[in-house]
Amino acid sequence: MTAKRWLIGLCWLCRTSDQPVTFIGPVTVNGVTAPGFACAGCCEWSRKYVSAYTRQYDTRSAS
Repeated sequence: MTAKRWLIGLCWLCRTSDQPVTFIGPVTVNGVTAPGFACAGCCEWSRKYVSAYTRQYDTRSAS
């Protein structure tokens, strides 16, 4: 795994500018794609959200 590169810019999630952000992946809307960036706080929130979602999905009973 490579270290994340940080640069000063706009966090697409909390919309705070002039702070360290890292690339989180491409964002596609209506067929147009742009690079998405997030700050450390939003990256951490996203990790927790995905983890909680995954746990919820994994605990559903098979029908």
